[in-house]
Amino acid sequence: MSSPRRFRVSWVAALAAVIVLLGVAPAAVRAAPATQQSVEVSSSPVATECAGKPVRVDARWYFPAGRPTALVWLQHGFSRSAANLDALAHSYASTGFLVVSPTLDSVNLTGCAVAYNIADNSAFARTIGGVFGSGRDEGSPLATSLVRAQKAAHRPDVTMPYRMVFAGHSAGGEFVVVAADALRRSDPAAYRRLAGLMLFDPVNSFFGAHFASAAASLGADRLPIRVIASQPSVSNTFESGVSILQRTTRQDFLGSRLVTGVHIDAEGESTDLIGELSELAVPRPRNGRVIHTLATGWSSDMVAGTVTRTYYPGGRYYDLLLSTATVTTLPVR
Repeated sequence: MSSPRRFRVSWVAALAAVIVLLGVAPAAVRAAPATQQSVEVSSSPVATECAGKPVRVDARWYFPAGRPTALVWLQHGFSRSAANLDALAHSYASTGFLVVSPTLDSVNLTGCAVAYNIADNSAFARTIGGVFGSGRDEGSPLATSLVRAQKAAHRPDVTMPYRMVFAGHSAGGEFVVVAADALRRSDPAAYRRLAGLMLFDPVNSFFGAHFASAAASLGADRLPIRVIASQPSVSNTFESGVSILQRTTRQDFLGSRLVTGVHIDAEGESTDLIGELSELAVPRPRNGRVIHTLATGWSSDMVAGTVTRTYYPGGRYYDLLLSTATVTTLPVR
């Protein structure tokens, strides 16, 4: 008898074939939020602008149980939303981070989107980077959004942390890299608050060289950058983004590749039918646990300026992942 897992993958593959033949795609299915008693979640839009016009960006805020150690900007990828990174956001918040996860358009004629597809989105990335740079200023767009989220979550005790980490999945990885470099150039004082970048299978857009130039600049500045990659696939443009980071960022240790990784592993239980159809696969729970452990561990080290040995080559946990063929270490060129 076939296992339920094999049946689910076969069903997904069959439905994908039907969709390709008919030329239609189902509407996105929003994942149900994970339930963790120690994390409070509320939604509050962020007011900004793009292409000379005001824009309201929907955002989810995740509050840890106590005082947050740092702010994590968690950015989804192309055709996705904040809901698809809900499990990862909960993992960050449950380890002490205040998380904000915006939902950005995937396609926009004026470039107000998470990816550079039909229009250059670099100006929008610069603007959103500035939103985070000014986040501690009273009355700023991000601070105002946090105040509303505090009230909704009944967490008036939480204030905007000084340190921050930019994290992104897929096209969201490129977006936060471009935003971080723009912040470095435009607001050095705010840039000093940026502890590092945590990238989940980042994808380089088909157009432009913004990712490569931003990664090279950040690498020259020695900003800590960590990557968790999946296996090469169409969804990650055969690791074009990871390859750029390996060539440019000058990290002694860049990160890891999941041996059985698929592009939606970072979404885990928060993925949806669109994600599964894009991969003809479902996220692997073991990979999800590794992603959460390494991402929160590495991000905590970025913020504290420490090296928790177990999460790196030579450490007990990391070497266990190597010995069980769970990950390989990304070579730095």
